Amino acid sequence: MNEHFSIQRTWWLLRADFASGYRTLLTISATLAGVLLLASLISLDGPAGAQSFFVGWFAVMLFVWGAIASSRAFRELHDKSRNEAYLLIPASMVEKTVARLLATTVGLAIYLLIFTTVVSVVVTGLLFLIPGSGAGFFNPLDPAVLPLIAGYLFLQSFFFLGAAWFRRRHFIKTTLILTLAGITSIVLLLLTVNIAFSPADIANPDSIAELATGSHRSLMPLFRTLGKIFAILLPIACWTIAWLRVRETQVSDGI
Repeated sequence: MNEHFSIQRTWWLLRADFASGYRTLLTISATLAGVLLLASLISLDGPAGAQSFFVGWFAVMLFVWGAIASSRAFRELHDKSRNEAYLLIPASMVEKTVARLLATTVGLAIYLLIFTTVVSVVVTGLLFLIPGSGAGFFNPLDPAVLPLIAGYLFLQSFFFLGAAWFRRRHFIKTTLILTLAGITSIVLLLLTVNIAFSPADIANPDSIAELATGSHRSLMPLFRTLGKIFAILLPIACWTIAWLRVRETQVSDGI
C-alpha cells in the first residue's frame, strides 16, 4: 500500500466510521442534551447570561468529549482481534490517519457548534413555557468560540498521539504525561524565579512581573510571535508522529 493521498478514499473512511459509530454519537448527544436542559433549569439566569452559559458548555463538551474520542482514535490498531482487518482496509496509512484526525478535530467542532445551537433553541422554547423564565440562543460566531477551538486543537494533538503510541489506557496515560509535564514546568519556573530574583522580589509578585517585562519589553513581540509559532508547530508535530507510529505498526505487522 503506497502512502499517497486520495480525498475520495478519505471520504469513504469517514463515512464508514460514521456508519459504525452513529449510534454511539446519538446516545452521547441525547445524554448531553438532557444534561444541558437540566443545567439550564438550575443555573441559567435569563437571556443575558445565555451566551456565556452555552459557550461554557460548548467548551466543556469539546474538550472532554474531544480528548476522550481522540484518545480512542486508533483503538482497532491495538486490538488483536481487529487490527488485521483495520490494516487491510484498502487505504493508505496517511488516509486512515487523516480520516480519524478530521473526525476528532474539524468534524467534532462543527458538530458541537450545530448541536449546541439546536439545543439552545430547544431549551429556549421549553423555558419560555415556564412563567418568569427565559433563555437566549447560542451564537456559534461569538468571538469567544474561536479561541476555544484553537485551544482544543492544541490539546487534542497530545491525545491523538497517545492514541497511536500507547497500546492500552490511552486517555489515562496521556493525561498522566501531560500532568507530569505541567508539574515539571512549574517546578522549573519556580527554580528559575528563585535563581533570577532576590527574596524581596519574590515576596512581591507584581515586582517580578514588572522586572521581567521591563527588562525584555522590546523582545515581547518576538516572544509572542514565537509562542504562536510553537502553538502551531507542536500539534502538527504530534499529528505527524502519530502517523509515523501508525505506519510503523503496519510495517511491523508485515501487512
